Amino acid sequence: MTKLCSVRQPIMLRRRQLLVGSAALLGASIASRAAVAANYPEKRIEWICMWRTGGGADVATRIFTGHLEKILMKDIVVKNVTGGGGSIGYAAAKAAKPDGYTLVTLQGDLPKYKPMRQAPIDIGDFDTIAAFAFQSPVIVVRSDSPWKTLKNFVDDAKKNPGRYAVGVSDIGGAFHQPLVLLQAMAGFETKAVAYEGSPQQTVALLGGHVDALVTWVKPNVPYEKDGKLRFLGLMAPERDPAFKQIPTLKEQGYDQIWQHPYGMGSPRGTPAEVRKMLEEAAKKIWEVPEFDVSLDKLGLSVLRMDGAAYEAHLYRMQADMAKAVALIKN
Repeated sequence: MTKLCSVRQPIMLRRRQLLVGSAALLGASIASRAAVAANYPEKRIEWICMWRTGGGADVATRIFTGHLEKILMKDIVVKNVTGGGGSIGYAAAKAAKPDGYTLVTLQGDLPKYKPMRQAPIDIGDFDTIAAFAFQSPVIVVRSDSPWKTLKNFVDDAKKNPGRYAVGVSDIGGAFHQPLVLLQAMAGFETKAVAYEGSPQQTVALLGGHVDALVTWVKPNVPYEKDGKLRFLGLMAPERDPAFKQIPTLKEQGYDQIWQHPYGMGSPRGTPAEVRKMLEEAAKKIWEVPEFDVSLDKLGLSVLRMDGAAYEAHLYRMQADMAKAVALIKN
């Protein structure tokens, strides 16, 4: 027995020492993370936006970061890293140090990369912190067209498969995918024609080069007011308060909703305490009246989703995009 005790005692002692050491390390780690959160941010923050200066994503991002600066009391520099259909900007954000000093606009194009196999980028490469805005595409035709309602257009397209051309921003993109899903749902076919952006789409429609558009509302409002264009349907869950004259697809019998969201993210592995601080800041910004007004002027609405809800929303979009990509391939 004496020998057994002499062997056990050092082993038990080492175990106690390991437990104490592990507890100390855990305590130090928790204290370190708490210190990071308490002192964050200590310097300016860089925010990556993967689309050009002056575009919808850029302007929405700058409106949000302007309010975020006031809460964090530190400068936020928006850096436009463009190219590769957004993939270069996402890749730069993905590779950045996850310390809270690189943030990124996570928007409705992020879910496309995996189903479309365009680049080695996925939702899981980032920590989703919060959403802040969204806009939904609208279907537009010329006012001199025979289509007064969306049903008129759908019925005509059913009778003439592939006859009508619809302008989108890019094949497989944010305008083309909801068009493909709507066609599958309603049972009609059109030809998709890609343009560089919404201004070029509008010019093409006014010039008679296409018969309809799936595009953003705001750039086309002046032409609608001048009597040159007609809005047939908005792909939003409800009518936009700023554009109450536009009926939704859903109220016209087509259960098609497509929200292109904008949100805040960071490289995967950013400290939880920092993410929580940023999420709480976003919640405060949602309720700032000036923020809502600024978005309205762009044709956007506030999207109130915390990190978990926004991440789930992006994955639902990814599933819808996978369906659209399969339809496009077929």
